Amino acid sequence: MFKNIFKPRLKMNVTNNSSRSAIKVVIAGIPNSGKSTLVNRISGTFVRTANYPGTTVSIDEVSYSIGETRVLMIDLPGTYSLRTSMMDEAVASRELLLGDYDGIILVGSALNPEQSLYLLIQVLELGKPVVFVLNMMDLARRRGLHYNFDALKKALGVTVVPTVAVGNVGLRELKTIIAGIRELKPGTTNIVNYGRLEKYINTIANALGVSRGIAIEILGGNPLLMHLSVKVSNVVEEAHREVPNINDYITAMRWNTVKSLISKFATKDRITLNKYDELFLNPRYGALLSLLLLFIMAEVIFMVLEPLVDLMSEALDSIPVVSFISGYVSNELLSSFLVDGVWNGVATLVDFIPYVLGVSFLIAFLEDSGLIARIAFPIERWLKRIGIPSRGLVYLIAGSGCNVPAIMATRAMPSTRDRVLTALMIPYIPCTARFTIIALITAAVMPHLIGVIVVIPYIVAFIGISIMSRFSKVHVRLISGNVPYAYELPPLIIPLHRAFVKKVWHYTYDFISRAGVLIIVFIIITWLLSISGPRGLVGPEALVNPSILTETWLGIVGKAIAPLFNPINVPWQISASLVYGYIFKEVVLSTLALFYGTEKGGLLHAIGSTLTPASSLALITFITLYSPCIATLIVEKRIVGLRLTIINSILQFIIALALAYAVFYTTTFIQVAI
Repeated sequence: MFKNIFKPRLKMNVTNNSSRSAIKVVIAGIPNSGKSTLVNRISGTFVRTANYPGTTVSIDEVSYSIGETRVLMIDLPGTYSLRTSMMDEAVASRELLLGDYDGIILVGSALNPEQSLYLLIQVLELGKPVVFVLNMMDLARRRGLHYNFDALKKALGVTVVPTVAVGNVGLRELKTIIAGIRELKPGTTNIVNYGRLEKYINTIANALGVSRGIAIEILGGNPLLMHLSVKVSNVVEEAHREVPNINDYITAMRWNTVKSLISKFATKDRITLNKYDELFLNPRYGALLSLLLLFIMAEVIFMVLEPLVDLMSEALDSIPVVSFISGYVSNELLSSFLVDGVWNGVATLVDFIPYVLGVSFLIAFLEDSGLIARIAFPIERWLKRIGIPSRGLVYLIAGSGCNVPAIMATRAMPSTRDRVLTALMIPYIPCTARFTIIALITAAVMPHLIGVIVVIPYIVAFIGISIMSRFSKVHVRLISGNVPYAYELPPLIIPLHRAFVKKVWHYTYDFISRAGVLIIVFIIITWLLSISGPRGLVGPEALVNPSILTETWLGIVGKAIAPLFNPINVPWQISASLVYGYIFKEVVLSTLALFYGTEKGGLLHAIGSTLTPASSLALITFITLYSPCIATLIVEKRIVGLRLTIINSILQFIIALALAYAVFYTTTFIQVAI
C-alpha cells in the first residue's frame, strides 16, 4: 500500500561526529503543533514550517550539539495516529514503529489536547523513553485552557514540558532533557486497559519479543506490520473471532482513556469561534474577507518597499561602472562582457531583492497565519465544483513558494485520482520566481496598483485550473474514486515573531542565492547569443542597434515567436525572454536585463516605457500560466507520467495565450469606453 513512498531522508548540518555515540531522537507530533518550529529553535537549523498539515512526505535529519553531547534529531511529518491511510502520516508511523532511536520527543498542541494525548498513548505503548512537549501554551491560556502538569506527569510516567516554541519558552529545559534522554525510563505502557484483547496483546508481545504497542498494531491490522502479522496469524484470527471490529474497539478504548485524562488534568472553558473566525469562516463572505486581507497586506508591503526600490535604483545608477571599465579595458568585446554581461546580472539581482522580500513575506504569512484553511473552508463546495480535490488547495497554495516540492508532496494524497489532478494543477500556480517577474512589471507600469496585481495571478491561476480540470477529468476519471479527508482548523495568529522573520529571511536568501548564480551565468550565455548568429560573431554593436540584433540567435528566437505577442503589444524583446523561462523562470529577468539593463533608469524604466497597462496585464496573465520550469516538468512527469505532462504543458500554453488575449482586449475596450 505504501510502496515507493519512503524516500531517503534530507540531511542537514550532519557531521562526522553524528556516529553511534550520538543521541538519536525522533521528533513526532500532530499537525499544527509547532513541531518543526521547535526543531528550528533548538538546533538553529532551518526546517520549513507551515500552519497547515500534509505538505511533506520527507524526513529531516538535523545534527547539532548540546554542550559536549552530539544529538541527531529526526523530524517526522505530522500524524494523528500510528495507523493511517495517509501517506505522509505513514512515513511518520513507519519510523515510530520500526525505527532505531534512543527516545521520542512527542510534540502536542496545547490547543488540541485530545488529539495530542491520543497520539501520546500510542507512542507510550511502544515502550521507548518519551518526553511529552505541550506547545503553544500562550495561545492555550488565551483560550482558557489550563493543565495540571504535575498530576499529568505522574499519571503518564513521562516528563512533560510546556513550551512556546516561537518565543523560546521551555526550550532550555527541553535541551537538557534531550541530552540525558538515554537515562529516562519508558512511560506508562499499559495506561489503556483493552479488556478482552489483553490476553492476545500479551501473547503476541511474548511470542515475537515486541513491545505492547507493536502487538496492538498487529492486532489492528496495521499494514506496516504485515511481515510480523503472518507469524502470529492464528492469534490474530482468534482475537477477531472474539472481538470482530478490533480497530473500532481499540480506538474506543483509547478515546475513553483520553477523555478520562482530559477530565482529570485539564480545565477547558467552553471554546467557541472567536470573533475573527466568525468572520473568516462565514460561508457567504469569509473567503472574500481573507482575500481582501491579503490584498491590503500586499499593498502595504510593496508601498513600504517602494522607497527601498527607488533608493537601490538610484544607487546603482550612480555607480560609474561604464566609465570605469571603459577607462581600463580597451578591448570592445571584453568591455561589453563586463558591462552588458556581468554588471547587468549583478545589478538586476540587486534591483529586485525588495520584490523577492515582499513575495517571501506574503508566502510565509500565508503558511503561518492559518489563513489558508480559512480561505478553503468557506469555498470547499465551490472548489469541488471546479474540480479541485479535497485538501488540494493546501498543495496549490504551497506551490506559490515553489512548484517542485508542492508536486512532490502530493504523494501524501491517498487517492490516485486526487493526486494526479492536484499535481497537474500546481504548475498553474505562480511560484516565487514568476511572482517576482510579475511584481517587477507591475512596479514599472502600474506601481500604485501593485497590491491588486499581486492578487490577480491567483485569480488567473484558478481560472486556468478550472479549464484544465474540465479537460483532465476525461483522462483521469477512471483512475480511482475520491477519498474523504478532514483536517483541523489551525489557530489564527499574526506570526510576527522571531521564527517568522527567520523564515522570511530564509526564503529570500534561498531564492537570491539560487537565482543569483543562474542570473549571472545565464546572462553571460544570452550575451553570447545576442552578439553572435548563424553567420558567426556579430559584435557588441548588436546590443544598441535593433536591426543588427535581429540577426543574432537571440533576435531570431524573438522574431520567431513575436507574431504571437504582437496583437497584445508586447515587444519581441520581452517575448524572446519568455522562451528562456522554460529553463528557469529566474533567467527571464536576466534576458530582460540584457536587452534593457543599460538604459537610463535601468530595467524598471525600460519596461515602463515599453508596455501599456493593457499589454502589461496581458503579459502578467501569460507569465502566470504559460509554463513551469524544467525542474517542475521533471517532477510532474514522475507523478503523473510523460503523456499527461506533455498534454498539460501544451494546454497551459494555449490557456495562457487565450486568457492573455482576452485580458488585453477587455482592458482596451474598458479604457476606450471610459
